[in-house]
Amino acid sequence: MADIIKYLKPADFLTVGGMVSGFTAILLYSWGELILGSFALLIAAFIDAIDGKVARKFGGATAFGKALDFSDIVSFGTAPAILLCVLFPDSMGYVTASLFLTASLLRLARFNVMKKPSGGMPTTANGAIFPALCFLQLGLGFSDYFFVAAALVSCVLMLSSFKLRK
Repeated sequence: MADIIKYLKPADFLTVGGMVSGFTAILLYSWGELILGSFALLIAAFIDAIDGKVARKFGGATAFGKALDFSDIVSFGTAPAILLCVLFPDSMGYVTASLFLTASLLRLARFNVMKKPSGGMPTTANGAIFPALCFLQLGLGFSDYFFVAAALVSCVLMLSSFKLRK
């Protein structure tokens, strides 16, 4: 444990906190608490937005921190996939969730190994998209199938190579 502690920087604690928030979203979604799960996912997105700034303020990114960023698969890949499975507990939901989770992992891996940013929508954008859809559905009452369409569009956008400004 001591060898791990020497690698941890302040931003890494935020990264772990974001992952725990994403895991909380997964639990809440699986219990049918879609609104609370969406709030937990928004918290994970907020933490993800600030951990890079904290890393730069305290000495820059490290290889250890970069490896920890794969924890984004929990919050921004798995949590939305679980939401899809809860809304569609059938083969359509499972296939869509599997495609979405795969695209999320591929996007994270591509970002992690590329020297220059490769483009496409960041996986972390799903931390805002899916909570927003939950809140919009609560207010507007659109079809759950909109979640499937959003997941498939997200897959294409994550794996595309268009350039996106921060």
